[in-house]
Amino acid sequence: MRIRTVTLMLVAGALLATSGAAWAQKQQQSGAQERAGQTTRERQMEQTQSRERATSAEELQLREMQRERAQEQVESQDQLKQQDQLRQQDQLKQQDQLREQEQARERIHQEEIFGGEMMTEQERMRYQEQLGKAGSEQEREQIRARHREEMLERARQKGVKLE
Repeated sequence: MRIRTVTLMLVAGALLATSGAAWAQKQQQSGAQERAGQTTRERQMEQTQSRERATSAEELQLREMQRERAQEQVESQDQLKQQDQLRQQDQLKQQDQLREQEQARERIHQEEIFGGEMMTEQERMRYQEQLGKAGSEQEREQIRARHREEMLERARQKGVKLE
């Protein structure tokens, strides 16, 4: 009976050891599966974050491109405004020049130039220019005297009397 009890105890111990080993193995497998599931979830999270980062980078790049386009439009509008202002300034300058030329013509016609009726408009302007460039009154008198002689000679050639 003692042998039987010892045998039963040995069998019971062996059964316990086997079931304990099975239980431990099952726990290991369960833990491995849990770790594998956790690893899979971690990988999925990493992939999601990576996609989000890529999307964020694309969105940032898109926003930057939109900002650059808006800046280019503003610069383009500024350039158009500047060009328009320059055109307007050029038109005003041309109008001023035309006005000055007209005033100069009127002055030439208004001022009494000896023999002016026998002169072309260009000759009158040249004569006025020479008088304007003269450095002193003495030079102006010399220019007037020379002009008077030229006009008297021209009048003689044409048979006109000048006073």
